Amino acid sequence: MKTRQLAAAVTAIITVIWGNSLFAQDPPPPSFASIDAYMCNFNEGMSRADLDKVVVKWNKWMDDTKQPPYSAWIMTPVLTSTNMPVDLVWLGVWQNGNDMGKLMQSWATKGAAMAAEFDKVMTCGEHSNSASVNIRPPGEGWPGEGGVAVFTNCTVAEGKTVQDSMAAHRAWAKHMDSAGSKAGMWAFFPAFGNNNPEWDYKIVHSHPDYLSFGADWEAYTNGQGWQQAMKISGGVVSCDSPRVYHSTTVRNAGINPAPK
Repeated sequence: MKTRQLAAAVTAIITVIWGNSLFAQDPPPPSFASIDAYMCNFNEGMSRADLDKVVVKWNKWMDDTKQPPYSAWIMTPVLTSTNMPVDLVWLGVWQNGNDMGKLMQSWATKGAAMAAEFDKVMTCGEHSNSASVNIRPPGEGWPGEGGVAVFTNCTVAEGKTVQDSMAAHRAWAKHMDSAGSKAGMWAFFPAFGNNNPEWDYKIVHSHPDYLSFGADWEAYTNGQGWQQAMKISGGVVSCDSPRVYHSTTVRNAGINPAPK
């Protein structure tokens, strides 16, 4: 997505979630987090055990060099297609762009040796950045040691706007409240390195465990949640088949998942 497209999307989501006036004082405008995503495959002879050893060294490097807050997860495919043949996704998040810039500067000037350690273990063919906004806060204890993450690519229907689709997602979040869901929900808007995607944004759900994932599946299918979903989003936004990943927290920097 081009810079002007990103700006338009950000403006739209601010408008729909925080009122018709961008200058409204109450409530304040949203806070976007910066998402860092690598699509990676293990090098020949390497495994998750090798990566975990590097992660220990990386966490020490992050602490010793006093880097800004950055949380990270290793996500391994559970339910995906062969269209995304990766061994893992490294997903990181900064609370804001200033922290992103500080860590990127340190990595570029001081992180060569640490980067080489990662390169011995895995090859990451895609590195992208997105702007994330929270739609539904996750439950207490997030992110914990691990969980289940669900990603789907969404496209706004012709004749509709991002304002319309975000309103639909907010309505679905309210339905999740009534269904007792434990999942958090975010929208990821592509910023850099996404190679002109055919979709407009990703919707991401984060579950604390597979019990939560299964409960939402049950509520959506046998609980007739799909009927409510069709009423809410039909003709407004369409999302493709979700991909499911097992997530392991490798660094918890206390990032606020739902900043006000």
